[in-house]
Amino acid sequence: MTAPGPLVVMLCTAGRGGMRAVVEGYRDDGVFDRHHVRWLVTHDEGSLVRRLSLALRAWLTLLGLLLRRRVRLLHSHMAMRGSFWRKSIFNATARLFGVPVLAHLHGSEFRQFHAALPPWLQRRVAREFEACAEVLVLSTEWADFVQGIAPRAHVRVLPNYVRMPAAVARTAASATGGVTGLFLGVVGQRKGVFDLLPALAQALRLAPGLRLRIGGNGDVDAARARARELGVGDQVEFLGWVSGEAKAQALAAAQFYVLPSHNEGLPMSLLEAMAHGLPVISTRVGGIPGLVRDGTDGLLVTAGDVTALAAALARMATDATWRHAAGQAARARVQQDFSDVVVLPQLDAAYARAAAVPGATGRSAS
Repeated sequence: MTAPGPLVVMLCTAGRGGMRAVVEGYRDDGVFDRHHVRWLVTHDEGSLVRRLSLALRAWLTLLGLLLRRRVRLLHSHMAMRGSFWRKSIFNATARLFGVPVLAHLHGSEFRQFHAALPPWLQRRVAREFEACAEVLVLSTEWADFVQGIAPRAHVRVLPNYVRMPAAVARTAASATGGVTGLFLGVVGQRKGVFDLLPALAQALRLAPGLRLRIGGNGDVDAARARARELGVGDQVEFLGWVSGEAKAQALAAAQFYVLPSHNEGLPMSLLEAMAHGLPVISTRVGGIPGLVRDGTDGLLVTAGDVTALAAALARMATDATWRHAAGQAARARVQQDFSDVVVLPQLDAAYARAAAVPGATGRSAS
């Protein structure tokens, strides 16, 4: 059997979250096979020793592949803090061997990370982005930010995507008027859960049949205690971390999706919910305003505005006609601009452009 040509090496965490979901999507939807991709795990949940060991093993593996001229492109999924500095070492190593690097920025809090750096480290960030063949970002908002801090960087928008599920026969609200909203993600302040609970308490005055299901790990015990303190413990169900068939069932059982985040890139969970025909409530942060059309696919509020969030929850619970129309619009929106058949050719094009970078080594047709 003939060995495959030079590899695309992809760097990504194995930790749960949107970045890993994107890479798993690439694997499951044929990108790995089509481009001979080797996924190197550079990070995972666990102790510091485990994380350092994983990073070192991944770097040694990359170095071995580079020495054997087995790499034609490095696709480096990056976020903020340790993720950025760790991937910068891998990126610099690849460039030493003439291998082009695609930096794929996911970090929802990268703006805050960058703003907190001293000027000399901000210049180091700029040099890193400008040394890459391209910097892939999730939205035009993020493209403007990266271009602003690294003017000579080659920035391209590559949104997250989902594979479109079969049309869902949406579970109707109960005869007593009950409407269920769903949240999936890390339970904590960044995702807005501690705004969502008091907003629910307010919304229940207008929509007493409203219920929330919250799926995810994180500060679950604190959120459960807060729900009891607000008197909404009976209206909130905590599901724990859900994935696979359990996630599909949770999406099918909901009437709307809510993600009141304070910082985001382009959340996979919003894409998945909209693809399942759910109208959404979210916030005007990151790439979300470029995905959700306020009043059409869902409702957008200012992050941290509990009163506005409560009003959005109440409208979702009480306006069934609009809710149904918004869910249909949400599914059509994702199908048109954020589905696999639309986005994956853009990734193929990015790989082709990187392969044409002058001086790049180890290239072959894929």
